[in-house]
Amino acid sequence: MGAATHLGIKPGAYDKTIATLIPHYRELLEAAGSAVDILARKAPVVVDLGTGSGALAQQILRVRPKARVTGVDEDATMLDAAVRRLRGNITTIEENFERVRIPACDVVSASFALHHVPTDRRKAAVYKRCFAALRPGGMFVSADCFIATSKPMQVQHRNAWLAHLSKTYSPAKSEGFLRTWAKEDVYFTLDREMEFLKGAGFSVEVSWRKDSFAVLVGLK
Repeated sequence: MGAATHLGIKPGAYDKTIATLIPHYRELLEAAGSAVDILARKAPVVVDLGTGSGALAQQILRVRPKARVTGVDEDATMLDAAVRRLRGNITTIEENFERVRIPACDVVSASFALHHVPTDRRKAAVYKRCFAALRPGGMFVSADCFIATSKPMQVQHRNAWLAHLSKTYSPAKSEGFLRTWAKEDVYFTLDREMEFLKGAGFSVEVSWRKDSFAVLVGLK
């Protein structure tokens, strides 16, 4: 299932609508793109998993204009949107990112894609495949929701998400969004995600965080 279908968004309205649903959305993507600036390579090969409309890929290209980007997504409509957004400066692969052969690269990136992986075993397997595809000195970067370990902070972060949603939607609809997503998405704690990455061989850093949203960086 593609991101637009999953969230019930028309592809043409995706970029505008997603910012009303996800707190700090644009700031989060900018932070994820900026993380690539630590790479020595000026023209890195980038594989963007679950690329959607190409929003993260665009931020990476802002930092590394000479990057060669491949976007992986099983939604052909979203891949078309990414090609238009990036004016053709992206190669696309229409495939599920859990099944695709990740080509050798310098960066593997993802934004709001990997929370669709439902189990510890499958998440760990994705990270191991990313690590294997990366060249020495490469990096993995993910922008997503990573929940807190403590219950009180989880409640605080959930309330912050509801406050963001309530700027656009009614309280009932805002609650409905979170209940529906909780049935479809799997959010591990930040600590657990870092354990998965370390288990795959990465050196791990948190380069940005607000509420339950963060940018995780894995270095090879």
